Amino acid sequence: MAGIPTVQRRRLAAELRALREAADLTIDQVIQHVKIGKSTLSRVENAQVSVTTRNVTKLLRLYGVPDKDAAALIQLARDAKQYSWWNDYSGVMSDDMAGYVAFEDEATQLRTYDVQLINGLLQTTEYTQALLEAEFPEGSPEKIEERIEIRRARQRILDRPKPPRLWSVLDEGALHRPVGGPEVTAAQLEHLITMAQRPSITIQVLPFRQGAHMGMGVSFTMLDFSNHPTVVYQENLSGALYLDKDYHVETHGLAFDHLRATALSPADTLAFLRMRAEAMLAQGARESPE
Repeated sequence: MAGIPTVQRRRLAAELRALREAADLTIDQVIQHVKIGKSTLSRVENAQVSVTTRNVTKLLRLYGVPDKDAAALIQLARDAKQYSWWNDYSGVMSDDMAGYVAFEDEATQLRTYDVQLINGLLQTTEYTQALLEAEFPEGSPEKIEERIEIRRARQRILDRPKPPRLWSVLDEGALHRPVGGPEVTAAQLEHLITMAQRPSITIQVLPFRQGAHMGMGVSFTMLDFSNHPTVVYQENLSGALYLDKDYHVETHGLAFDHLRATALSPADTLAFLRMRAEAMLAQGARESPE
């Protein structure tokens, strides 16, 4: 978990590498002046490990960085080493998940498209529990509860005084699957209606009747930052992908723009969610024993 590259660490790594190259120095030349191992410096520049503020100061002096510019980078090094809440769950979260949470925690905007499930930031506890029990059928109640706690902790970013902007496009299929049963799903849909009232959150449903579209079968999240390039995240059963090349970001950005233009408007989405919640409750009433 200590090796998870946060946004600050990635920024610092990129800055240090750019400054070294601007100074026309190789890694071999740098380690002759600064007491830092060659492999360590390489890993620092690739955001694989953190670096002490002392070594950052030495590197910046070697690169000829003015004091006024160096101060901001030294503070960035301090920020990159700060303790993060997800470290408490190192035995539960995979490195892929911890890496995503680190990004999510620092994003200023999240653009999400979900095919089969309600996005984790918008899930109720009961919905989350039903999902986790299906995903980890051999998991102990204690482990399931820990994972639920992680989901709750992630959701706290939406309650900040200045929360990130969340724009969620949901495929209609995610609203039909009775996760946890019709009553749990109906409550989840009501929760979406409540969350959609927040000025920082936009929710749109992409209905079946729209037919084929650019995001067929592929869920993804785009994380935007104030001081770091956009990152695209895609998850699968055995791991995850972080895509940050211009081509990847542009392709997914175009797809997301297409999806939100094709989806129901936010106002029509609220009406659709209410209709689906009522349908779920009716389904539950039909299925319950008399």
